Amino acid sequence: MKKLLCGLIAATLLNAVPATAAAETRYITDQLHVPMRAGKGNGFRILHRGLPSGTQLSVLEDAPQEGWTRVRTQGGTEGWVRRQYLVSEPVAKLKLEEAVANLERFEKMEGNLGGEVRRLEEENGKLSSALESAQQQSQTLAAELKTLKALSADALALNERHQKLLHQHELLKQEKTMAEAEIQRLSGSESHKWYMYGALSVLLGALLAMFAPHLRPRKRHSEWAN
Repeated sequence: MKKLLCGLIAATLLNAVPATAAAETRYITDQLHVPMRAGKGNGFRILHRGLPSGTQLSVLEDAPQEGWTRVRTQGGTEGWVRRQYLVSEPVAKLKLEEAVANLERFEKMEGNLGGEVRRLEEENGKLSSALESAQQQSQTLAAELKTLKALSADALALNERHQKLLHQHELLKQEKTMAEAEIQRLSGSESHKWYMYGALSVLLGALLAMFAPHLRPRKRHSEWAN
């Protein structure tokens, strides 16, 4: 980039040819100092003894036949200077200064751009790291979500099984209650039956005791004689 700018500066200096066409702005040539006079001629008094080369002047009146031009400085001083000292473009000195200033500005811009590039690269690296971390976190969350879904499905199945077991338990309790009631009923019936059996046995015993003497056979007299 520096070589390119230096080449442009050299080409500009080589092509810096004074123009003869009239223009609104003129510059003092490479002449070291140019006097400004009150009129068109060397006999007029000098208003400004030393306009340095590169001084910018505004053209007020041009007299090519006499070889003079009435101009005004940026400070407001008006007078006449020889046309041979005026050019339409800045002199080589100004162009060189401008080129050097542009070169310094470009170098500064290049340095700033280099710093900006480094800053963007660092920021890009941070963003890449953040993106990678976010992707890993997303994968972890996806795995956790999958596990939670599986656990949720297992929990639903366990809850359904638990409800079935509760229902079966209630049925078994009811069956147990009914069985206990039946056992009590049967136990009461059996006790009553054995009570009846005992009463009948006692009654039969009493009847036998009453009728047993009458049921004994009598002895014959012949047997007594013997």
